[in-house]
Amino acid sequence: MKNESVVLYCQEGSSDKEYHAELKQEGEGWIVNFAYGKRGGPLKTGCKTCDPLPYEKAKKSYDSLVKSKKGKGYKPNEGETSSINTVGEEKVDSGIRPQLLNELTEEEAIKFIHDDSYCMQEKYDGERRMISIGKDHITGVNKKGLVVALSKEVVEECEKITIPHVLDGEDMGNVTMIFDNILIGNIPYQLRYRLLQEYLFENNILKIVKTAWTTETKQIMFNRLKNERAEGVVFKNIHALYSAGRPASGGDQFKCKFYETASCVVESVSSVKSSIGLKVYDELGECVSVGNATVYANSPKLYVGDVVEVKYLYYNEGGSLYQPILLKVRDDVDMDECTLAKLKRKKDVE
Repeated sequence: MKNESVVLYCQEGSSDKEYHAELKQEGEGWIVNFAYGKRGGPLKTGCKTCDPLPYEKAKKSYDSLVKSKKGKGYKPNEGETSSINTVGEEKVDSGIRPQLLNELTEEEAIKFIHDDSYCMQEKYDGERRMISIGKDHITGVNKKGLVVALSKEVVEECEKITIPHVLDGEDMGNVTMIFDNILIGNIPYQLRYRLLQEYLFENNILKIVKTAWTTETKQIMFNRLKNERAEGVVFKNIHALYSAGRPASGGDQFKCKFYETASCVVESVSSVKSSIGLKVYDELGECVSVGNATVYANSPKLYVGDVVEVKYLYYNEGGSLYQPILLKVRDDVDMDECTLAKLKRKKDVE
């Protein structure tokens, strides 16, 4: 048993980041630390295991952390080697990355409803799914850029498409809602959407997201979706090219949610009360407990360390999430993405 550490780097477009992970003995136990930020700049630090663990558990946590980062495109510098030896099936990096959106309030959304440079679509509450279609392959890709399985129905529909595509959409289970084609990301979004309509006309498996283009139709759709308690809406610059990753601020695409959701880490599992304890990480990387959520009979089996998505009304500063509802397990979100800063406070929703 020995201390281990690794430094990984990821460069995508104008983004150049580094990530440090460390397995370190502390007293009679072991902890896992991490640090991340822009390459060469000041790094934010944190602790994945807040309390010392037996070596085997800490080592498993460390291996999982490094493996997940490598799955998202992080690599050692050329000539360097990673300290991790993965066991079992490797997650395959597709090399494809989705365009991620910054968030708007409902008040801020009014500007985009009245801006003819932006169209509007419903925001679906599924799993981000990109589908690469080529002459000899049909490949599913998740939010992290990792290769994932596709349903038989989706594969059969993709086999009917004779021209290469990299479709971008939301997997809703029995249907995939399609809103973009990354392969032609070097042309304006409005044209990309029009071409999608030609290729996927009246397709009930690969279904094109309905889009509102004018102020009047955007306002009607916005009001309808809010009344229907939909997750929210997305605004897209109709003149913009496809840009992978999430900009530090601004951007060409934005989301406006009608209710709050958060990614949290399962801190504890109670079989007696059928509930789970939830935690996130503060700016120093320390664990912060944010209350409990009920686990219903039809929920999947949950384990400590799982990342889950919950719906809630607001966060009580220094307390708990108010009325959290468990939505699903998130295998496309890492633990260090579950941060206190992302939670909406009561004052923000009043």
